Amino acid sequence: MAARTVLIAYSLICAIGSATAQADDQPLNTIDCSAFTKTADGNWYVGAPTTFDLGNVKRMTLGNSVINPHAMRLGGFSLFDVLERKCGASHK
Repeated sequence: MAARTVLIAYSLICAIGSATAQADDQPLNTIDCSAFTKTADGNWYVGAPTTFDLGNVKRMTLGNSVINPHAMRLGGFSLFDVLERKCGASHK
């Protein structure tokens, strides 16, 4: 009985840790990937103004901007890294 209780507790701890790690990797956001283009040199570009939420930053508007690796942090997150994870696969 005690071993079963320990196993259940361990499983819950692992599940909570996994959910927390995923939340840290990709914050809640409303980024529209179609507004961003991956450039030939590996950066991201946004042409027309687009407004989005990223973590605790609400209604951020960007336009006519190049997003370099780790150059722009919003709400404690690198916008470049968030774009890579969210939009990278769909823009290759």
